[in-house]
Amino acid sequence: MSEQKGIKNKNLINAFILLSIIAVIFYFLTKKFNTSSSVILSFVGLGVVIFIHELGHFAAGKFCGIRVEAFAIGFGPIVLGVKKIENYLQIRIFPTILEKENDPEQAGLLCLKVPMSGKAGETEYQIRIFPVGGFVKLVGQEDLGSDKPSDDPRSFVNVPIWKRIVTVSAGVTLNVVLAGLIFIFVFMRGINLPPAIVGDVLPGYPAAKAGLEAGDEIIAINGRNHDVDFSSVAFAAALSGRDKPVYLKVKKTDGTIEDVNLIAMQIPGMGMKGFGIEQPGTLEVAKIDDAKKLDEQFGLKTGDVLAAVNGEKIEHAWQFNEKLQNIFEPNITLSYSRKGQDELIETNLELQYTSAIEYVDGGEFIPTHIFGLIPRLKVSSIQISEINDVLQTGDVIAQAGDKINPTYKELRDLTTASVEQELSMVVLRNGEPVDVKVTPKKGTDGRAVIGIGVAIDVESTVAAATTDTNNYPWPSDIAGSEIVSISGTEVENYFDIAKVLKENQGKTVKVKYKGLLDVEEISFDVPVNENAVAVQAQISGIPPFKILRKLYKASGPADAIKIGSRKTLEFVGQTYMTLKGLIVRDISPKSLMGPVGMIAASTKIISDRDFMQYCYFMGMISACLAVMNFLPLPIFDGGLVVLLIIEKLKGSPVHQKIQEGLVYIGLVLIIGLVLLVTYNDILRWVFGK
Repeated sequence: MSEQKGIKNKNLINAFILLSIIAVIFYFLTKKFNTSSSVILSFVGLGVVIFIHELGHFAAGKFCGIRVEAFAIGFGPIVLGVKKIENYLQIRIFPTILEKENDPEQAGLLCLKVPMSGKAGETEYQIRIFPVGGFVKLVGQEDLGSDKPSDDPRSFVNVPIWKRIVTVSAGVTLNVVLAGLIFIFVFMRGINLPPAIVGDVLPGYPAAKAGLEAGDEIIAINGRNHDVDFSSVAFAAALSGRDKPVYLKVKKTDGTIEDVNLIAMQIPGMGMKGFGIEQPGTLEVAKIDDAKKLDEQFGLKTGDVLAAVNGEKIEHAWQFNEKLQNIFEPNITLSYSRKGQDELIETNLELQYTSAIEYVDGGEFIPTHIFGLIPRLKVSSIQISEINDVLQTGDVIAQAGDKINPTYKELRDLTTASVEQELSMVVLRNGEPVDVKVTPKKGTDGRAVIGIGVAIDVESTVAAATTDTNNYPWPSDIAGSEIVSISGTEVENYFDIAKVLKENQGKTVKVKYKGLLDVEEISFDVPVNENAVAVQAQISGIPPFKILRKLYKASGPADAIKIGSRKTLEFVGQTYMTLKGLIVRDISPKSLMGPVGMIAASTKIISDRDFMQYCYFMGMISACLAVMNFLPLPIFDGGLVVLLIIEKLKGSPVHQKIQEGLVYIGLVLIIGLVLLVTYNDILRWVFGK
């Protein structure tokens, strides 16, 4: 009696919890239909990918004569279980949530038996409460331990090893096949992808050194001139051999064709090799989640188009980049056009200037200078909250460690050498010296960082150092001095210095500068050099622009199969390169995407009503999951295949204790990784960090 009462109480509690969950789901479905429907479709897409994987195990197991106990979509308690029994079709509904006393078969309280002739089946088909995931239960095969011995000739452990390998590998195989089929479908219909056009180049990297510029179009890679998109360029770099050049055919913005050979190099934060090429953009303002913020912060709306820079019309994003590279003025005026409005919307923004250097610490530095003079550094942004207590935006860095007026390279070297150590600094705040101490740390990409962004102090005329003395013969004692006048013209900032020196190129001018003791005057031969002002302009108050996209469509079924196969192999290769980057610590785990991130990303794609992009994303997920499931860890299919190969070679299974130990080690690692990526997904998608 007490047992019956206990089951009833348990059922009441479980029913209350279940109804509460259903009520919450119903509330979100009715109140936030668009968002909830997108989330549901995301689960459906991910569920299909997992279903196909498990279908591979199921079909191969059946084909190989292995008894299959259950085929489940999802994890956790059973929502619905369907199985053919003798003369009936048995349907179990929440059997482990709503239980029944004296129920050895665990049919549950809600069990329906529909009359149906025929023999009993061996497999129950289940849908479980958490729809992300799934599994196939084979008789004798254990996921969390060594396989159990069995007298059943159809047990997993009793069939030949080659059949077990086929069964285990079938899920991964079908995921690869699914990815290929999805990509074939996508390219038969056509999809808009970023084209192989240079959006910008990173200074010091292979593309920049080879002379590639924003707007250049890569029309062929290693002789392949068909369906070349931006990802094709990234994959060619990532998968290239060590010190092996990649042959590119490049169409310049003036229409000329050039052959360029690039050797990819490791790029921090990417975890793989690259050329240092950024994606192409447009001049159209992109959609952001908070449209009101776009209006309040920039006075703009989604769809506005940047039409002119300082009154000069532009039509392409690369022209905007070109304007920024050639400008050296305090401010910039951007003019936007709006559909249905004749007048342009103008915004006047302050420019900051930074060092155009290679990102790799210890690599090649390209010093910023104005006619050979390197300005001091100032804090342009605070990137880590705790630094707010020490430094402020606008602080001029007068000293770091033992370096007076450090250049960017000197500050980087000091930062790298002082990781987890206190670094003394002196900054000028409103003209007054302030002593501060900072502790550089390793950033998410492995770089040593203080937690600040820096720009050059162009508002003053103080020279931190000089460079390229062959072309710009400044005296050595001018470092740390303040330029007072040039050719009798007083200068108040580096814009004045650049203006006067440009006007006197090819001439000799008198330069007065204030040293430690007195004002001194020198004669300076101003060289004629179009690159005499080597700075990188940056705009902080600018909205995000849409990524440039172009329609890629196969010419026919054969072409679609070719493109789909190539895309599948590219994503498989990229996943392996990402895993390699994790192992060698070139990629931070924070950049990885877990189940929450997959759902959030696919939900965003669905909300944009782009079905082809959604299919493309699911194809990518299918290819990536195939690689992940074939990792040589016992918890994965790949690990089980390794154990089966060892069993074949040694003539007996790996010892039970060793198998169990390996499984639990793998399980701990995977659970840790899942928790980490889920935590990062929540920070990224929920809190925007």
